[in-house]
Order: sequence, then C-alpha cells, then structure tokens
Amino acid sequence: MKPRTVLVVEVAGAAEEFFPFTCLHCLWELRWGPWRLIEWWQRLFPEARCGVATCPERMAWCRSFLARFPLHRLSGLEFPALVLNAQLLPQRQSVQWIAAHIHAEPGASWAACVNGVWAAAWIAAEPQQPLWINGTVSIWGAEQEAFLRTLPQLEYDFPLVHGLWEVLATLPEAFAEAEGVLSLGTALEPWSARGVWILEPERVWIAPGVELAPGVVLDAREGAIILGERAVVQPHAVLFGPCSVGEQSLVRAHATIGRFTAIGEHCRIGGEIAHSVVHAYANKQHEGFVGHSYLGEWVNFGAGTTTSNLKNTYGTVRIRLPSGERQTGMQFLGTLCGDHTKTAIGTCLRTGAVVGISANILSGGMQAPLVPSFSWGDAAQPQPYRLEKALEVARRVMARRGKQLCAEEEELFRREYCRVWGNKREE
Repeated sequence: MKPRTVLVVEVAGAAEEFFPFTCLHCLWELRWGPWRLIEWWQRLFPEARCGVATCPERMAWCRSFLARFPLHRLSGLEFPALVLNAQLLPQRQSVQWIAAHIHAEPGASWAACVNGVWAAAWIAAEPQQPLWINGTVSIWGAEQEAFLRTLPQLEYDFPLVHGLWEVLATLPEAFAEAEGVLSLGTALEPWSARGVWILEPERVWIAPGVELAPGVVLDAREGAIILGERAVVQPHAVLFGPCSVGEQSLVRAHATIGRFTAIGEHCRIGGEIAHSVVHAYANKQHEGFVGHSYLGEWVNFGAGTTTSNLKNTYGTVRIRLPSGERQTGMQFLGTLCGDHTKTAIGTCLRTGAVVGISANILSGGMQAPLVPSFSWGDAAQPQPYRLEKALEVARRVMARRGKQLCAEEEELFRREYCRVWGNKREE
C-alpha cells in the first residue's frame, strides 16, 4: 500500500533553532544535498500529493511558501496518508522502515518516535473527526499532536536535525542517498571531444541543456557530481564530487567547487567553495573562500569575501543565535547567512558567524558572532537598515532575475524587522 498524501509538518518551537534560514522559510525548504527536503519526499513518493502543515504561530511562513510553491497546496487530505516531521532526513533506511511497517499491517495506523519526539505517522483511514483545517494553510496544533498520541506508538532511531549546523554535518549522507535516487552515468566521448575531463563518468549526472566549457574537470572519484538543467560551467573550473549545481546556475571560470557542496538554482558561483549549501539566486561570483557554510536565497558576497571555518585552537565551534548560544560539536563551521544579505569587497567573517536577513556588512565581520537582521555598516556595531529601503532593494534585485517579492514574503520581512529593531529607524 502506498500513501495518497504525504504531509510534511513543521512542529511548534522547531524553527528558532534554524535561524536565520527560518526568518523567511519553513523547515521543509531546507536544502539537504541536491534538493530541498520537500523535493526529496516528492521524489521518494512520486505517486502521492505532497503537502505541508504548520503550527499556528508559523502560519504566515507557510502562506509565503505556498504563494511561491502552489503545487504543494492541498484542498484536503486523501487517505491513507503519511505524515512526516519536517526535521526528518529522507535516509533510505528510514524510508525502508516506514514502508515495511506500512506493508506489515496496511489497515493499521501508527505513530513512530525517536527519543519521545514523533517523526512519522501512518494514518490508514480518515479519522472520525477531521484533524486538519482545509483552507489556505493546514494547521498542526495541539489537537493533531493529541491525535498522534492515541495511535499505537513505535520507536525507531530516526535521523532528525535540530539546527543548520546539523544539516551541514550530514551533507555526506545526503549525497550518498542521492546516488541511490538518480540513475547516474554519462557518456564520456562527447564531452572529451569538447575538451572536458570527466573522472569516473559513471558517477556523473548531467541534465539536458548543461554547458561545459573546454578545460572543465569533473572529478567524481570520491562521489557523485549532479548538474541540473541548463547549468553552465565556464573554462577551467574544477568540481570535486560529491557536489551538485542547480538548474540554470553558473560556475565561473577557474572556480573550485569542493566536496559536499550543494548549489541551488540560478546561482552564480566563483572562487572556492567547499562543504556548503547555497540556496537559489545567491551570488558568490568572485575570489574568496566559503567553507562549511549555509547561505540563504538572494545572498550576494562581494569580491574577496572569505569565511573562516576553523578556530585557531582547533576546538569545537559555539554559535550565537537570537535565543542564546549553542555548542555545535563541530570542528569545522563557517557562516550561517540569511536571505538577501550582502557583504562588501574584502569582507572576512569569523568562524561560526551567524548573519540575519537583509544585512549589509561593510566591516567588522571578524568581531561579530551574531549580526542582526537589517544591519548596516560595521557588523560588530551595526546600525538599523531602513525597512522600506531594504524592501526596495530586494524588489530591485529580484526583478533583475524576473522574480517578484510577493505580499506574503513582505509580511515576513516586516515581522523580522519588528522583532529586531521595533520602531527604531535609521537617522
């Protein structure tokens, strides 16, 4: 038996640990290797409608997502339904465990947990009382949580992530899983005739319309290389697998794309980048190193911007979130950067830097463990960046790529500005 609906749920209290990404996004938008989590689940259950639900306090974020991705808007649930915690990573073993328990008793509902936190639930038939509000957003609140507790409870060691640093730490697993999803392999001869070097072509996936210039090296000896539709790689760029480049993204000449790097759609990437996630429409076009970092959408790193990803003591990295400090347990960790943030040329960012959305860093990056959203100037002593100016710039930047800032996104901008600066304005 297969699910007719897959519902991915963001539970209450989870989003704040994923700052700054969750200022403008929901957890199912997290990029884990080549794809966002919601895209993983759609690939793994292609015959099901894949929808989303959120806790009441995150309805605005869900509305923004559905405005940008209306494909995932559900008018109602069809049963049987598979309900998944948005923090669950789509590892093959977990999917196989879920499938085995579905087939063992197809008509039986259950909820599965890890350390007391629910991760997945199988609802074989529609409950007597409707559990979800059908409208612009599906609600997941106390009533739904209580319903899951009435189901037979199972335990399994599900892989749940609890912060952006854990997404980065599990990128090796993401690319290993991707090799099992895609039918890898490309013909070597046509590319060799164009002056492209491909090492282990059986581990390379090249989508239609990809352009590879003479002198490009794809080294897949240590992992798969995945190139999305109409991606462009300019001369003498080197890509080390496992890594991925999204649809219509550009890799600049002489760039080095290191292992465990996931580049989203419509990005422009140059210089050196390694073990990092870059979301859609981000620019890092020039020289400079970015390592073990998580960058949101529409980020623009100025020429020479460099992230430190290792402390001089070689110790583990602590980061500072708005809700307090966190010990990541990671020896390598660069920058966690929110959407629409920009850096000046020559900017250096300290190990474990956390930067909010729509910040403009002109100096002071090595002194600032946490840069608030809508900051301007010195990162360590920032001034507020006027909200209306930030919105004006965001619209201008997006228009250059044929995109518009929707009303739902603007609401999230205003919420975050109010959280950080209240009614304060730049003089």
